[in-house]
Amino acid sequence: MKRRPVQGLMAAALLVTSLWSATPAFASSRLGEEVKIDVSQPEVDKAGFDISADYAVWMVEGEKTITLYDLDDNSETPIGNKSSAKTSPRVDGNYVVWIDSRDGGTDVYMYDVSKKKESLVSSGSKVTQLEISGKNIVWDDKSDKGTDIYLYNITSGDVEQITNSGKASNPSVGDTYVAWQDERNGSSDIYTYNLKTKAEKAAVTTRGDQVNPSISEDHVVFEDQSGDYKQIGSYDVNKGKTTILTTDSSDKTLPHAFETTYVLIDNGDLYFGDVNKSGKRKAASSIYEKLAPRVYEDYVLYAKKDKDSKIRLNLYDIDEKVSLPLGEVAGEPSQPAGSDRYVVYVSEGSNSDSVILYDVKKGTSKSITKTDASPSRPLVSNHFVVWYDDSEDALFSYNIAKGTTKQVTDEDDDQLPDEKLYEIDGDNLLWVNVDGRPELIVTNLDSGKDTEIMTLKKDPLSIDLYGNFVTWVQEESSNKASVYLYDIDEEDDIQIRKNVQVKEAKLGDDFVVWSEYTDTTKPSWDIYSYDIDRGKTTSLLRYNDRDQINPKVSRNMMLFEDNRLSPNAKDFYYELFDVEDGSYSDYSWDDDAEIEEASIGGNRIVWIDTRDDDPYVYTMAIGQPKDDDDEEEPTPEPEPGDYKEYTLLDLVINDSLDSFLEDTPSDKFIMVFFQGTNKEEVLSLIDIFHDMDHFDDLVESANLSEIQIRIYK
Repeated sequence: MKRRPVQGLMAAALLVTSLWSATPAFASSRLGEEVKIDVSQPEVDKAGFDISADYAVWMVEGEKTITLYDLDDNSETPIGNKSSAKTSPRVDGNYVVWIDSRDGGTDVYMYDVSKKKESLVSSGSKVTQLEISGKNIVWDDKSDKGTDIYLYNITSGDVEQITNSGKASNPSVGDTYVAWQDERNGSSDIYTYNLKTKAEKAAVTTRGDQVNPSISEDHVVFEDQSGDYKQIGSYDVNKGKTTILTTDSSDKTLPHAFETTYVLIDNGDLYFGDVNKSGKRKAASSIYEKLAPRVYEDYVLYAKKDKDSKIRLNLYDIDEKVSLPLGEVAGEPSQPAGSDRYVVYVSEGSNSDSVILYDVKKGTSKSITKTDASPSRPLVSNHFVVWYDDSEDALFSYNIAKGTTKQVTDEDDDQLPDEKLYEIDGDNLLWVNVDGRPELIVTNLDSGKDTEIMTLKKDPLSIDLYGNFVTWVQEESSNKASVYLYDIDEEDDIQIRKNVQVKEAKLGDDFVVWSEYTDTTKPSWDIYSYDIDRGKTTSLLRYNDRDQINPKVSRNMMLFEDNRLSPNAKDFYYELFDVEDGSYSDYSWDDDAEIEEASIGGNRIVWIDTRDDDPYVYTMAIGQPKDDDDEEEPTPEPEPGDYKEYTLLDLVINDSLDSFLEDTPSDKFIMVFFQGTNKEEVLSLIDIFHDMDHFDDLVESANLSEIQIRIYK
């Protein structure tokens, strides 16, 4: 079919634009530089955080979505659009609220967790502080008349202005009362508002300033700044009585209350107390003083700054008197694996094990498994993580881009995976179904489609998947096995090594490698290679003395164990070999490295290292990442006011396409083909750049009136 001229020009323009403005491949650590991964907690920015009965909320440094963290199963859900700045996330019950800049101001947005629905609460606002309790949301809004407090009822949808002083700020809300600080009389005083009687009351109006109120039930705690040092006061709304709870010679700041418990910061330390009792008790030291701690029931959520000046969240259990990283994922690491951008490993906690996902680009990590899971052997490739769960006898996958977990295999479908025999490459998972005669199956993790490759005589000794090829080792007799290679496109298998002593084979760029026992006058394990293009087997690394075993491959690089230079033949060390160039790599570990469980994936190697006494995960980049492994964030789902949509035909007619292409960032320019039909496809410029052939096909098959352009804010 001949390409229509305007579509050909548009394709060229889009290509040039994406080449010019697309985000470059991420800058990871320098090649050959060791990176110690000791981050088992989220790194948060200074927008704030909150905790309730079921959830915690925060924002990860460098991101614009809010993290909704389920305290029961350690799962994380990003909420809010990915383009606007946000501050002050707050949570209570099933509702999350925050201040959002997407509409040009600082409005209040709300997310209903149960309905997974976001809505705009205030419009055209200039909000600096907000709080939520039950069905009530309060915020301060600055206008030409000053700053006043507003109340929103989630059930009725009604908004009420509850102050008219023009000097009100820092609101806090409970079931019955709203409290705030007000400067209507020159200094900051504490005022309250009764939600039932609609009556305002001047609560604390003593000399000096009283600021930062936090109300729970019938008590308001606040900072009293009337003396030489800032102290914490409490106001009993029913009795109209004020009590100063602290008196010693240091500043106490940023109080927060739940029921009768309150928390505060004192000279960089975290304390808690009871509004009905004198005295306070220390909970933690060296906390980050610029973010207020938040208390709910017996838990206090607070921030600490680590040695790298990154802010981490911790959870203090008042009953148990113990402080733990949020999510309790700081266990002993094991079973690491890596790809270009990500590293995964198992964190072995005292109560349960978790799969930890570390983002090399952002330097952040999180648990991606539920607390009742029993995960082992996690693998990562592109934007998928896969692991085996012993409690379910099943394989699970986690989509990094979408933040979703799926069970891949199901015993109800006669699927029983081997707990160790599975490998991942891109979107494809190779695994062995041992429910009956063993079957080699490739599952596409995006579509969920299963493709049976081969039914085997018995369980294989090893399997591997790379690109269009599958390899496995099949035991033929005692101490003898054969290596097989399968071409997925051709649906054809060949035996590339027959009746030798071999345990596993691995796939790289157009080759297969394995360690084979050579029975000569000086028997040893040596590494062999099969060239897929040439169909020829050669001895890759064969020495007269000692052994080369356990080769692992990624692309053209091979990691293996060697003992040629060890005083003791039982002591093995790791070597890195470039199969394509036929040479050893210049990259090496530090002399003090104590390496265990080393593996290779993408452009990096990962391992467990005990040089610091306690085990840590380390990683080292040994090559440049592939562009297609630098996964961009997925195109956001449409949200109210999030974008404007145009028909491509209209943009061509009025000659405005070029200006949109020139003025719009690549991640904000979205094309929709065949909207509203079962053929609908949504592509960003980055998607188009990564697969121009597919884009060309869509342009060929669609009319200009069938292509929509979305310009995101």
